[in-house]
Amino acid sequence: MARVLSRMPRIAALAGTAVLLIAATAAGQWMARVPGGAFIFGVDSGEADERPARTVTLSAFAIDSTEVTVARYDSCVRAGACSPAHMSDGKCMIWTGGRFSSVMVPAGFRSANHPVICVTWYQARDYCRFTGRRLPTEPEWEYAALAGRSGASYAWGSALPDASRCAQPSERGPRPAGSCGANTWGLYDMTGNVWEWTADRYRRDQYAAAGPVDPAGPDAGLYRVIRGGGWYSDARQLRIKNRHWFEPSFAEASIGFRCAQ
Repeated sequence: MARVLSRMPRIAALAGTAVLLIAATAAGQWMARVPGGAFIFGVDSGEADERPARTVTLSAFAIDSTEVTVARYDSCVRAGACSPAHMSDGKCMIWTGGRFSSVMVPAGFRSANHPVICVTWYQARDYCRFTGRRLPTEPEWEYAALAGRSGASYAWGSALPDASRCAQPSERGPRPAGSCGANTWGLYDMTGNVWEWTADRYRRDQYAAAGPVDPAGPDAGLYRVIRGGGWYSDARQLRIKNRHWFEPSFAEASIGFRCAQ
């Protein structure tokens, strides 16, 4: 099991906010320590499954400062605790404008420092377990992405996405992990680059059903939630509040993950 190395802290001053970054030993992954607190979960002006906006309180937690990279995921594969990502076996899918088609991920997007993609929810879960951690809940992910700014549409604020802020469809794949800038809590790529699996099952009316303190996801459901948008998502999907979902056995060219603790 990984443990947090409190004896190896690193302080990052971002936009006037001091953020403590900590290391998880088994993963070699810097994490941001997120303070507990209350925030507005959901948004009344959003899509049907993003409503209603309500106040939710979360306990403090830590979350990876970047998406899990190819190199880190491969360490789990070499240890025999994870199965290989589906980047070259014909099982990874990509949306082609009318349907999903199989895709082979080009070598340039499989380098060690790129976010691992084409992983199922089960593979993401197994990696986090291997490092002694877990996938973030949906409220944790949203809270971390907002970084205390209730009115932010994207990780950087309200300005529309462009090439200076996140990967664009013309790039035909994600950028290296950490390329899309950090929010004020030291978290990179929370908007764009790759969608991120969360722990929770999808429920259309989850925001109405969620409890007020550390809400857990639904007990049953066919799909798992992804958040944050990916390298070929439009501005609407890149919004922090946007929710999307897939079957947990689905592997896709713009879906990766990060772990929490």
